[in-house]
Amino acid sequence: MLIALLALSLVPLVMDHDAKALQLAAPASVGQIDTGKLKGEPTELAWSPDGTSLFLQTSERDSLGMIKSPRYYMMSAADGKPEAVKVAPDWVSEYWGWKAHKSAPGVGSFEIDITEEQKMATATASPMGGALARGGAVDPNSGTTVDEAMMRAQQMQKQRVITLRLKNEIVGQFINQQFLPGYTFGWAPRGGMIAYGDEQGRLAIMDQQGNKREVAGTKAVLLPAWSPDATKIAYLQHVGKNKYELCILPVAQ
Repeated sequence: MLIALLALSLVPLVMDHDAKALQLAAPASVGQIDTGKLKGEPTELAWSPDGTSLFLQTSERDSLGMIKSPRYYMMSAADGKPEAVKVAPDWVSEYWGWKAHKSAPGVGSFEIDITEEQKMATATASPMGGALARGGAVDPNSGTTVDEAMMRAQQMQKQRVITLRLKNEIVGQFINQQFLPGYTFGWAPRGGMIAYGDEQGRLAIMDQQGNKREVAGTKAVLLPAWSPDATKIAYLQHVGKNKYELCILPVAQ
């Protein structure tokens, strides 16, 4: 009996939180990240165990959309200034293990469904000059009709699409790019909640019942990351070419 009670005490307590009941303060802009200087694009964002600093990984992509040449940085949660480090701290892999897992920590049934499919996408090119662009007639001796010219302007392209769904909500999608777990979402360390960039690019939070809470004023969100004590969510906003804003959202439950 004593052994059973001891084993039970070692099981993490997972409380079912309501996303709608969360108290969210206004997100704070902590700092600017210029990947033109750092090289590559952000591919990982992780909190230190004590919640005082953040780890950032940037990576380049090859012609197939696969990441390569990772670089590592540490940032204070107070000012967000990246400082290069040679290797990622040991705690990053442990943090990323639960942050980017397929299911919520301690709640295996709250799981992301991942599908992959091939789609044909049509890209239509508009004429940029010449008689046709100016409204003139097509030369009958050239063997080209208006319909044929328009058909040639349409190009069919096969796309590899990986979609992540949770409670019928899309929490991530990768088109002709490498699937990066945790890039578009981040689990809370407890409580069965997830933060993610929704289809409009806004930061959103969802609980196990599928209740969704959007954070006003956010856009182009990526790499949402809960602090280990679940009181903050750090994330990046893409604000321009090679420019990202590091933001932190205070969360009270």
